[in-house]
Amino acid sequence: MLFIPHYRKFEKENDMKNIKWLVLNSLLLSSVVLSEVVKSSENDSWSAQSTEKQFEQTSKIIYKASKDEQANELALTPSPMSKNATTANSKKGAQAKILSVRPEAKSFNQEFWIFDAWVQFYSDNDRDGYFNHFSVEFDADTEYSSAEVYARLYLGKDEVFKEYHTTSIFSIFSDNSDDSFVVESELLNGFSSAEYEVLIELYDAYSDELVAVLDGNDDADLYLLSLESKEYETPQVIVIREHGGSVSLWGFLLLSLLLITRQYRRA
Repeated sequence: MLFIPHYRKFEKENDMKNIKWLVLNSLLLSSVVLSEVVKSSENDSWSAQSTEKQFEQTSKIIYKASKDEQANELALTPSPMSKNATTANSKKGAQAKILSVRPEAKSFNQEFWIFDAWVQFYSDNDRDGYFNHFSVEFDADTEYSSAEVYARLYLGKDEVFKEYHTTSIFSIFSDNSDDSFVVESELLNGFSSAEYEVLIELYDAYSDELVAVLDGNDDADLYLLSLESKEYETPQVIVIREHGGSVSLWGFLLLSLLLITRQYRRA
């Protein structure tokens, strides 16, 4: 009889250890699940909407997504173009690309190049230092008196680049700085709060050949940009639904905490 209280005390301490172990494991499991949810959302889907401006002409909103949810709407006044250029225009309306290797232009004869680029930030609604609304302006040049081109714009993190905009076909004139092209964008989803790099690919509209590339290695203005998409502007609530009577992770965690409270009250 003298050893029963001691035994009960040992049993209670053992139960407390088990409960603490369950709580720790449930916390670890829930954090893993949440990180996988964010990772999956980021890798599987992203989208942005943009407007274009050149020579004081501004386009309507153009939508771009990793999945072909909505076709790009082009609204800049088109210049005369060949049959090949029209085909190029339809090709770039497809879903957004993803690059895991930095591209290199095949042409080294300096027929085309991107002279400079600038970035401007606009809105950061939650004031956390990461912007979802920004613009990229770039000045593309050519050795010809004029040429028809288009560009693909990407945001890169950890050497993975997601295309967030493909421009309409536009004209450039020799090394004239007045023909710069502005893409003003809002990131809608799929871009977590981080430091990004802008990569610009320039294509010949007639041949679809990649003729010039500019990224953060070439221009510091395109590097370490504090950006995030709109879903990161406000706190997120992730709901894990129960199926077939199973207990959710949060329900299990709450139950464990209630058991701990009950054990302390008995002690």
